[in-house]
Amino acid sequence: MSLTEQLFSNKDSESELAIAEYYKDNKEKLLKYPNMVPTFDPVTKIVYCVYKPRNLDDLLQTMKRLPKKEVDLNLMRYDFWEQRDYAYQQLGLKIAKREVKKYRNSTEIIGPQKANMSELANFFSFAYNTDANVFVHLLNKETGENYFYPINSLKDKIKLSSILHSHIFCRNVDLMYSLSTYKTMIGATDENVFSIPLIQVDVDYRKIPKYKTKTPMQVWQSILETEVGNTIPYPSAIECGHQLRLLYKLNDLYVNQSSKASKNIARRISKVFAERLSKYGAEFQPITSHGRIASSINSKDGSIVQIELFGHEYEIEIIKEKWLDPLPDWYSEWKSKPKKKGKVIYLQNTLTLNTTRLRDFFRIVDYYNGQLDGRRFLCFMVRSHALLAGYSLEEARDLMLELNDHFKFPLRPNLIEQDTRNVVRKQYSYKNETILERLCITPEIEENMNLETIISITEKKRRDKVKKSRRYREEKFGNPNISKRELIEAEKKEIKKLLAEGYKKKEICKLLGIQPKTLQRRIKGLKNEGFLQ
Repeated sequence: MSLTEQLFSNKDSESELAIAEYYKDNKEKLLKYPNMVPTFDPVTKIVYCVYKPRNLDDLLQTMKRLPKKEVDLNLMRYDFWEQRDYAYQQLGLKIAKREVKKYRNSTEIIGPQKANMSELANFFSFAYNTDANVFVHLLNKETGENYFYPINSLKDKIKLSSILHSHIFCRNVDLMYSLSTYKTMIGATDENVFSIPLIQVDVDYRKIPKYKTKTPMQVWQSILETEVGNTIPYPSAIECGHQLRLLYKLNDLYVNQSSKASKNIARRISKVFAERLSKYGAEFQPITSHGRIASSINSKDGSIVQIELFGHEYEIEIIKEKWLDPLPDWYSEWKSKPKKKGKVIYLQNTLTLNTTRLRDFFRIVDYYNGQLDGRRFLCFMVRSHALLAGYSLEEARDLMLELNDHFKFPLRPNLIEQDTRNVVRKQYSYKNETILERLCITPEIEENMNLETIISITEKKRRDKVKKSRRYREEKFGNPNISKRELIEAEKKEIKKLLAEGYKKKEICKLLGIQPKTLQRRIKGLKNEGFLQ
């Protein structure tokens, strides 16, 4: 018997014994708080309490000042949706007529559902059929929290259950997953994309008056009868909820770092299919877009997201040959034509940026001679940027401990290593303004520190002004270090010489390239110094 089978066979007896033991040890607390129900977690082997109202009146006591949206989510979460009218009456809320029609006449199931982890894991295994060590971006759109997880974690139903039942995603509202995989956990950006296994066409049919009152399945049946097989291929899966989404599985569409061809073909497929379904309100979606996790709740109308998997997979060449229009005749000639070399712009790469930031952190500590607040924050940032710069886990930890030794009062190594261990899973790169604010570095101190990358907008403007001034003095006077006082004195001597030669004021302004008011000030200064009458 496998470990997984043993785990599920002993689940009931193990959970009952653990909950009974918890009841025995915490009997008084459970009697005091009857709405707290002990729950056993089979992954962590821990019993914890979950709030579960005994009736609707108990739940209403906790929702007296909540907005309507939060009230609806709680009613769906605790299976009191059918008593919504009574809850609104007790809380003094009103329901719009269009909402009454939408919720009472809808044939879709409304209410929280527990996802079938086996089906969801099978869907992710189908979507991300690669063995590469890459990541998928999961997003809780309701709270804005987002995390990256290895694709193997989503293919394992036990690990997937642990992720979706964590405190980040346990509310089961507006849960999203990325359609592309990413090379690192830095961000869900276009530059970080590793592969594009899924392409989506978002059918926003509700904005079309003809289909406004239809359900997603009715719209899908209409598309299936008229468009599928004629203008678009059969989708690999469809997602139904508030709207309809078509998903296409593409094999081996990896992104080459030196080429944009894969990204361009993915965008082209989505754009062409969306144009062919434009009468249904279809829209083009970028490659970094997200889909909704099956059985999660869409907060727009409380609908439950459902995914129907068909299992079709497509090769790029077949899609291009059968379903995309041929490229125009001029394209191949334009593609082979040598491009003119434009202006070369040197961008600072990630390695240089993070390495330079590490030097700045050490420079900050040395400037204060090790006496400054924010020691934990600095250690956290050094360890994070060291990993971003390509250091190994041990090298990043050693560099952080080296920075800790620069403090006048170093932190305990085991304590600071424990406090910063989170960066091993996910690295962080804060904005310059945030770092300067956390370390209480003012513009005056910043000017004296002369940091390379951690600079504020004010300091950047000051440095640009200094560079511009030095460049002007180098071009005009041949000496970038000449002071302003020396420039004024040289200007006065030239004005005195030109006046002695009989030049008029207008001619002097034109020769020296100065304004009449500036000339007037210089003449006044010469008179005060006794050089002019």
